[in-house]
Amino acid sequence: GGRCRFSAVCPFPYARDGRADSVAPLGVVVCSASRGEEHFSSLAAAVRAAPEGATVLLGEGETELDGALLLQRPLTLLGARNAVLTARGGGSVVVVDLPGGGAAGGLPPPTLSIVGVGVVQRATEQPGVASACAREGEPARAAAGYAVVVRAGRAELTQCTVQSALSGGCFVSAAASAALRGCHFGAAAMHGVLVSGRARVEMSHCHVHSTGAAGVEARGRSEVRLHCCRVRHSSRSGLFATAFAEAHAEHCNVFQCRFAGIECAGQSEVRVHSCRVHDGERGGLLALGRSSLRVDACAVSRNAMAGVSARGSGRVVVADSAVTSGRASGVHISEEASATVEHCRVEANGLCGVELSGSAATLVARRNVVRGNGGEAFALPSPQCGGCVQLEGNELG
Repeated sequence: GGRCRFSAVCPFPYARDGRADSVAPLGVVVCSASRGEEHFSSLAAAVRAAPEGATVLLGEGETELDGALLLQRPLTLLGARNAVLTARGGGSVVVVDLPGGGAAGGLPPPTLSIVGVGVVQRATEQPGVASACAREGEPARAAAGYAVVVRAGRAELTQCTVQSALSGGCFVSAAASAALRGCHFGAAAMHGVLVSGRARVEMSHCHVHSTGAAGVEARGRSEVRLHCCRVRHSSRSGLFATAFAEAHAEHCNVFQCRFAGIECAGQSEVRVHSCRVHDGERGGLLALGRSSLRVDACAVSRNAMAGVSARGSGRVVVADSAVTSGRASGVHISEEASATVEHCRVEANGLCGVELSGSAATLVARRNVVRGNGGEAFALPSPQCGGCVQLEGNELG
């Protein structure tokens, strides 16, 4: 219950979930402490006129923009039920570019909030042409961008739906940051969420599915954290970190991805806690290059290849987890990779329980239950390298 905090007669009363229910004709209302309530027929005009800290209330139905909606002030864009934004020309639909986006002097970055708005980027007859997304009154032509782009400052998206038939859902770049809560990223030609540079993204209770590239990807020196998210049906890996990026996932469900469920490469670091990773077409969790992967208290099952795999010089630690029912080995370490497997249950895999291949690969396995697999409990190279394998207190069957 309740109404807009700026006006006692606001025509957009809040629903229980925090969004606005439109009981007025279609349109846009700006509510601010300094100017009260103002009505606009154009969302772009409303955003240009809105002072910092204002709430822009978007009526229900679809709003088609002439170009990308450029947001350069800390505002709240609040959508009525079924409020959807699209843009002509095939470019980005929403671009967040808040001046002074860094947290210089210890001050928090300016924040823009978008609540309950659908953002849809549709295919056009000229998919390589984007519409204007420059500063006010300065049109520009550029290649098609992601449906939502966060260039600078901090963006908070809550209960939003983002789709893109041309590119990806959300792109956070440079030193920008974003908090994505209860959002739905689906039907994207590329990534659901892409994080690059030194950007930081927090995702909670989001659903990412049906993407042409990785569901969520972190690259460069960026950082992404997933909490209670669902990632499925990506054409690459569900969660992918590369090139010094960091990724953390907890209490997530990652499944039915065309490559690995979770993958790290380059010199990235990935930490996975209490997640389910299952039914991947090319495996469950994969560490490549010089990356580092830690898996704690996870359930890894029914993957078409190894449940957990380390290649190149990748480093893997698997603890207190279950790796079961895969079509290949439960854990596979090859080339110069290393793995530590502790207090795990490795059962009912089609090939070996733990497989070590390559004379330079190393394995430490302590107090695991390894039984019921199609091959050996531990398949080790022959002859073994001195000091490459340490087995202690494992229960075999």
